[in-house]
Amino acid sequence: MTLHETIMTDIQKAMTRLGDLAIISPTTIALEVQSKYTDGPIEPHIEYTSLEHLKQMCRKVLASKHEFDGEENEVHQGELFSGALQERYPIPHEPGGEPLYKRLELLTPAEIKWNVESLRKSARARLDHADALEAWAREFEPV
Repeated sequence: MTLHETIMTDIQKAMTRLGDLAIISPTTIALEVQSKYTDGPIEPHIEYTSLEHLKQMCRKVLASKHEFDGEENEVHQGELFSGALQERYPIPHEPGGEPLYKRLELLTPAEIKWNVESLRKSARARLDHADALEAWAREFEPV
């Protein structure tokens, strides 16, 4: 197993250990993983850069699992939408801020509305893109 694969496995394990938290963030997971690799103080520059890289890795894992279009999102494995709901959903955050993922049963009505609007906006964009591609293809069909 490569070093990258080991770290990814540790990220998955940390996500499982922290799975009961109401809201989970890349920073929460990254700090958990970083602490696994240290047994004392870390030089501040190394601590900062390693944490930032771990956070980026965690962002990718969380998005893959909890964003609707994520590659590992169980909601649409096999079928585009099986009628199942995700375990966690993103919640609104400041532009450029860290994404946060909240357990489905703890979402507020405003957070549900935000996700519904987000999903519908994404669906409309995909349909518009499909229509544009189809129109472009018609221009090149043999007559």
